[in-house]
Amino acid sequence: ADLGLVGFPNAGKSSLLAATSMAKPEIAPYPFTTLHPLVGSIEYKDGFRVVCADVPGLIDGASEGRGRGFDFLRHLERTKALLYI
Repeated sequence: ADLGLVGFPNAGKSSLLAATSMAKPEIAPYPFTTLHPLVGSIEYKDGFRVVCADVPGLIDGASEGRGRGFDFLRHLERTKALLYI
C-alpha cells in the first residue's frame, strides 16, 4: 500500500477509508472492529491513485505483542507513508 492509516482503536481510520474509497470496512462504536488489514484505492480525477491500508488499532505495547502485536506492524513497515489519525 502507498499509505498506512495508523491510530488508536475507534479513531476513525475505517470511516476515513470508507469515505475516500470504494472499500466497505465494518464500522461500529466499539474498539477493535477492524480485525484484519483492509485495503482501499483512492482515485483522483486526474487518474492518480493511492492505495490505502487500514490496520487494526494500535495500543501501548503493540511492539511487545500486546493487542494484535507484530502481526500488523509489519504491514505498516511496507507502506510508503503513514497517516496518524
